[in-house]
Amino acid sequence: MRLNVTRDRAGRFFLSAVVEERIEPLPPVFRPGGSEPKAVGLDLGLAALVTLDDGSVLDHPRLLKKYGDELARRQRAMHRKKRGSKNRGKARERIARLYATISDVRRDLLDQFTTRLVRENQVLVVEDLSIANLMRRAKLRGRRAKAKLNQSIADAAWGELLRQLRYKCEWYGRTLVIVDRYFPSTRRCSDCHAKGPHLDLSVRNWTCHECGSGHDRDVNAAVNLRDEGLRLYWPLAMTLPPGEQLPPVIKVPANAVAPFA
Repeated sequence: MRLNVTRDRAGRFFLSAVVEERIEPLPPVFRPGGSEPKAVGLDLGLAALVTLDDGSVLDHPRLLKKYGDELARRQRAMHRKKRGSKNRGKARERIARLYATISDVRRDLLDQFTTRLVRENQVLVVEDLSIANLMRRAKLRGRRAKAKLNQSIADAAWGELLRQLRYKCEWYGRTLVIVDRYFPSTRRCSDCHAKGPHLDLSVRNWTCHECGSGHDRDVNAAVNLRDEGLRLYWPLAMTLPPGEQLPPVIKVPANAVAPFA
């Protein structure tokens, strides 16, 4: 066995050991009274961190806002210290400890949430997100508002959530379907599939112009993602040779007729 001792910027020591562990897949999860796999659609957002197709939500913890005043106080205290002094080093370490606390709380929240999702569902469907593009700085007007939006996106840690879903689906024998980012999950009616106009971010509820159904923006998107994910899942599942398992991640364009076709 190999042991490593590391120290992070917050002054915390960690002892890590490399071991080999075999993780057994979880039993398949089916819808009640049938053989269809239980699926869930996840709409990632900022009003609510995650909205599921059944209407349940994971609230955005907004940790940077929660600890913002304390973080600003510690940063001001550090800048009052002389450069290169031991006191400045101690102040910098206090800031690092606070950032470590924020990261630990966020990671634990996402870990519990993703573990529950993987245990309760066989197929999990999310939208492909280009987080780097979403966090690009505004070039001219609206720089301050865009900076706040970028901070909220960073605080949401969508990348960490998707990372945890990927490896947990691989560990436990689940399937993560990643729907193309151009799939109109928000403005497509989940009842009649009619496409409506583009919706401003401030619009949280809307009514379909074809069938008259009223929709919550995020719940409707989650339902559409679930249905699209199953549409992409079934052709691959039906043609799978006996004895083989589905890949842990399925990612195809929105206009694809079948996976890998």
